[in-house]
Amino acid sequence: MIRRPTPRLRRPLARRTLPLACAALFVLAAACGGKKPPPGQVAPAVSIAPMDLGGQRVLILPVQASSGLPFNREIITDEIVAAIHARDTRTQWIDPARLRRTLAGSPNFAPDPAALPNDRYEAYGARRIQGGLHDAVRRYMALTEARLVVIPRSATLVTPDSGAAFVRLSAAVVDARTGMLVWWGEADGAPGDPADRALVTSAATALAVRLLIPD
Repeated sequence: MIRRPTPRLRRPLARRTLPLACAALFVLAAACGGKKPPPGQVAPAVSIAPMDLGGQRVLILPVQASSGLPFNREIITDEIVAAIHARDTRTQWIDPARLRRTLAGSPNFAPDPAALPNDRYEAYGARRIQGGLHDAVRRYMALTEARLVVIPRSATLVTPDSGAAFVRLSAAVVDARTGMLVWWGEADGAPGDPADRALVTSAATALAVRLLIPD
């Protein structure tokens, strides 16, 4: 009787792909600002690749925080909404004003979209929201039927040691059902006079470019 060699068992797919995924994430992190900038300089803005939303229904929330800017958050939000609309006209955008009108018809159902809990955007080793923030986003989804939610996290006036000031915007796009982040990143506007609204406009345009593939 001839014995045939026993074939080697292949590792499960999850075990084979996990090391590759971890390595890819490590490379991405290193490429996106893992090194500290030289003293007096600002680390470059980082983001993942832009998305093609394919005409989905997407909610845009107000910017959650601002620092150093002479403009209120409503002005900053308006600039972000305008830039996103101009970049992608196919997507069914639901802006903060429309969300607030919907919330007015359902008082106490969900919190003010301009004052969400400042919870972490990472849980269990994955990029995702949880707790009160996730609960609020899920409630907005129930009201608007928008599964994807754009959360402009912050607008910051950056004043480097050399050169003119500029505005940096940070944002995330969240799957409201699962809480997982499907996009995250930052964008810098053109440098100029801190009192000039054009700094916010250029930063909003840069954010839209990093976030969206144009239609």
